[in-house]
Amino acid sequence: MKSIIFYRSSYKGNTLKIAQSMSDALSAELVPIDNAPQICLSDYDLIGFGSAINFAAHDIQLQRYVSGLNLKGKNIFVFSTRCRPFLGAYHKPLRKIIERKGGKIVGEFSCRGFDRTGPWVVMDGYNKSRPDERDLFKARLFAEKIRWKLHPLTDVRKMPVTEYSGGIALRRIESDIVIGNKVVFLNTTTCVHCKKCINICPMHIFDYESKVLPVNENNCIQCRLCADNCPTSSIYINESFMNGLRIAFRESFSDKLQISYKSGNAE
Repeated sequence: MKSIIFYRSSYKGNTLKIAQSMSDALSAELVPIDNAPQICLSDYDLIGFGSAINFAAHDIQLQRYVSGLNLKGKNIFVFSTRCRPFLGAYHKPLRKIIERKGGKIVGEFSCRGFDRTGPWVVMDGYNKSRPDERDLFKARLFAEKIRWKLHPLTDVRKMPVTEYSGGIALRRIESDIVIGNKVVFLNTTTCVHCKKCINICPMHIFDYESKVLPVNENNCIQCRLCADNCPTSSIYINESFMNGLRIAFRESFSDKLQISYKSGNAE
């Protein structure tokens, strides 16, 4: 998923810290809007806009910049740093602009930021040391959840199996073939066989003969290392409480998972 984040951080660098954390999670391009960059957005699947909250709204330059973009059909998230303890309706003006431009808002994030203006000068600033490590972690988690929510294989788990090949369930999305049954789904059409999933999976879920295949999905512990490191977003892990419970149950009454982890021979 190709992502880009536009931001304005003109005061203490609060918003830039949050934008960088989100950018790391999304592998997104990070673009300041100070010089009104001209970027074609047609190739981007996810776009973020953020700034500090000034006078109960996002930075006016950011609002003006967004007003000049074509956002029709685009997935958008907004974020901000603010002085007040509660967000309130501060995102509303920017949301209205995005909706008017045809964008689809898929998430919002806000946290406190250091402020030493107005009355806060007397006490040498408010929200000192914010955003802190916890704020940055929350920002990264927010971005990861959006990325997972918009994953191209999100709805595949709900599709019926069209056929079986060598005991492996197949699902077809138009011209794409997705292999998987309940937990691990791999789009073999977009897979480039880089074998990163094979090398990084601690439970040895994947194997390679003529192509990469998920052959031991019952051993999946939902760590998502394979999906997070797949360069073409061809892997989706169906995270669920029931799948987690299944792993916990197997671990309580059997040592097969531990043996698989230690030996490299998944069962």
